[in-house]
Amino acid sequence: LGAAAVAAGRRRGVAKAASTPSVVMVKPAGAFAGGTGHTVQGFLRGEEDVVSGGVTMRLRRTCWNLWFKKSTYKNRRKKELRNRSYNIQMINRYKRAMRVVTRYLKGVRNGRENPANFEEFMATVKDDLDHACLTIDEVCVQGVIKKEGAAGRKDKLCWYVRRVAIEKGWLEPPEDRFEKSMVTIGYKMPVNYKLREPRPWQLPGWKSPYMLKREFDEWKESKKQEAAA
Repeated sequence: LGAAAVAAGRRRGVAKAASTPSVVMVKPAGAFAGGTGHTVQGFLRGEEDVVSGGVTMRLRRTCWNLWFKKSTYKNRRKKELRNRSYNIQMINRYKRAMRVVTRYLKGVRNGRENPANFEEFMATVKDDLDHACLTIDEVCVQGVIKKEGAAGRKDKLCWYVRRVAIEKGWLEPPEDRFEKSMVTIGYKMPVNYKLREPRPWQLPGWKSPYMLKREFDEWKESKKQEAAA
């Protein structure tokens, strides 16, 4: 009897999975370089995506497909998706800036980049390192990441620079193991003078007349419900 119940449960699960509509995620045209049309993933349940490979799956961490999971959302959920999209966009900004630095450092370690000495090495990486640190500061000022996390990411970049310089023999390991990496490599952090800016949806003119009309209708309906109660 127990085995029969388990088998029946499995059959019901298979039937339910077969009857569930498949989820289609569409990437807007031109979102990536060379993209000329829509990219569709998961058109059939269990079918591997032969069109986009793993690109669409990596988009799950970005804001491209946040609005394609469901046709309608509650107002609170819409605001959550809007805020999450903004945070993801800002996080991707500083990660791309850091990636430029780490890619060059990996090239130096692997022999793809061959600076002659430490001065040439620092002169090449300094501009990208400044840009990465300023971008991290800007994202922190906007409140997307915490100041402790921003300091840790900047220190991680300096630590990576020091590690590559020591491996190449341009620098000696510091006697004080707790010495800051930026002190060892002689790097001075750039100063960020930017102040916190309002979110795009907080600026005048961002909302279209249709959005304002819809919000007004929702407000008027809520007032009617309050009066009726």
